Amino acid sequence: MKLGYPQAWYARRFFNKAIVSEEYGGHFGLGLDCYVQWSSPIRRLTDLQVHSAVKRYLRRKKVNQMLREGAVIPTQLSDNDLGYKIENISNSDENRRNHIDLIDYRAGLGKIFSARPIQFSSSRYWRYEHVRRLVEESDDDEVAFECVVLGCINTDRLQYAVYLYELGLEHRYVSPSGKLEDGQRLRVKVESVNPRIELLKLSLATRQH
Repeated sequence: MKLGYPQAWYARRFFNKAIVSEEYGGHFGLGLDCYVQWSSPIRRLTDLQVHSAVKRYLRRKKVNQMLREGAVIPTQLSDNDLGYKIENISNSDENRRNHIDLIDYRAGLGKIFSARPIQFSSSRYWRYEHVRRLVEESDDDEVAFECVVLGCINTDRLQYAVYLYELGLEHRYVSPSGKLEDGQRLRVKVESVNPRIELLKLSLATRQH
């Protein structure tokens, strides 16, 4: 197994899924016993979740304070603002009032699992649309990209996972020229591309380096 991209690609299959919890945990990759994720400039879905959780927590604290002081809860507040059924806080029992401070970080995980395929599909579409425009606007007879072989997916079909540097894209490539080695660099050209059906077919470029 070659170091670098191939090794990282192979190791990725052994990673555990990320778990969102109110309890802090370690980070194996960074070698930390305690790791807390707050936010990122990338603004991934999980970052938006963190923002939403913090906003709801602060709103719930304020609502609890208003309840204790006997103030009227603003009618503009919705269940979504608090992440809690508003009718459940009308009871005068103090335990129920304090209960709204609790945040279930596992609630709504089904929505995340549903959103991720859509997110990945959208990302592929725009990458392929970028490639389609490159092909359309190119004066050359072929649009080619340099890639590195990550590893073999199907030995019978000689199908490999390759990483296209310029596109930041991991893609599948069937080698017509025989076996390829992990870490081997190639230039591949666009044979055909159709963003709407998420099709990108690659073949060996005429000019290699």
